[in-house]
Amino acid sequence: MKRFWKMLSWVGVLGLMMVGLAACSNSQSASSHNVGYDSSISKGLNAVASNKFDKALTYFDNALTQQPKDKKAQAYRDQTQAYLDTQSQLKAGQVQKALTTVTTGVEIANGAKSLKAKLGDLQQTTKTDLAEYRQLKQDVADQLKATDGSYNNGIIKQCQDINWHKKPYLKKLKPDIDKLLKQAGQQSSSSRSAASSSSSSSTATKTVSVADHKKAEQMRHNIFEADQGTYVWSELEKVPDTVVLQAESQSEAGGGDVGTTGNIIAKQYPNIKSYTGASSDNASSPRAKDYLNADEAKQELSALDFYNKNQAHIEITGQKELDDAWEFTWHFKDGNMGGTFTIENKGDVSAQSFNGTQIETKTWR
Repeated sequence: MKRFWKMLSWVGVLGLMMVGLAACSNSQSASSHNVGYDSSISKGLNAVASNKFDKALTYFDNALTQQPKDKKAQAYRDQTQAYLDTQSQLKAGQVQKALTTVTTGVEIANGAKSLKAKLGDLQQTTKTDLAEYRQLKQDVADQLKATDGSYNNGIIKQCQDINWHKKPYLKKLKPDIDKLLKQAGQQSSSSRSAASSSSSSSTATKTVSVADHKKAEQMRHNIFEADQGTYVWSELEKVPDTVVLQAESQSEAGGGDVGTTGNIIAKQYPNIKSYTGASSDNASSPRAKDYLNADEAKQELSALDFYNKNQAHIEITGQKELDDAWEFTWHFKDGNMGGTFTIENKGDVSAQSFNGTQIETKTWR
């Protein structure tokens, strides 16, 4: 009988030990679960701060994988998705839908303050975009009714100067705008640019002597260095030698200087001057939210001292469009160093080396 109770006692002890081990294992599993959740939330918010919303969405999805019923992670994810959807809708020209989406995003409860602030800024931008869309739609409709040639020059010029890359939210008006410009006997800015390129093509094919080529190259350097930040070297390099020499001759004849020569060239090749399309230097203003295309983003590299000092030795080897930014891969032509340039629509431009060292950060707006 004693042996029976002794064995029963041992069975009880073993049972308690198994229960304890199971509890410990569950505790460790839960702890590991929480670490993964916390890490995903933290990384997601860091991605939001860097305007990398696609990455943020992935991190918040990971957090929900760890804790599927977590209201905070769900709210953060919904806010991020609203921001991304709004941007996509604006690029697709769906302005009214974009405003509805971003407004819903702003009203999400239990969300992150940083995301709410970014959604609030985007909401103001979208409201401004929608107001511009509606006003221009009405103005164009009214102008199309004109049968006596009495067009409003201000509206015609506004239509001519639209940059469709920076204002994709107006794209649904393009057919009517093109019709109006044709009806008014005008050219759009893109048509004028194409005509300018065509008229200059014959000039570009002319060759010059070695001496004249060196003279033209020196003039390009003089123009670029005389007014740092105004001219884009990569665009100056594309201007034919004959055009540079002709502009210099015209400038000298009129008693002008290097700046005058640059302005003469810019009339035919406007891209040699840095992009100044934003109407405000305040990165939070609605008009500072315009989307840059790749060429415009490259122009803003001139805001970096590092780029200006080393431009002749730097080669851009790749480009990638990010959320609200462009990333360019670069190398020194001698192959000793390389990295990335990042140009954000909000106004920041930075240079990094491939080993992660931050070389320089500036504001281009």
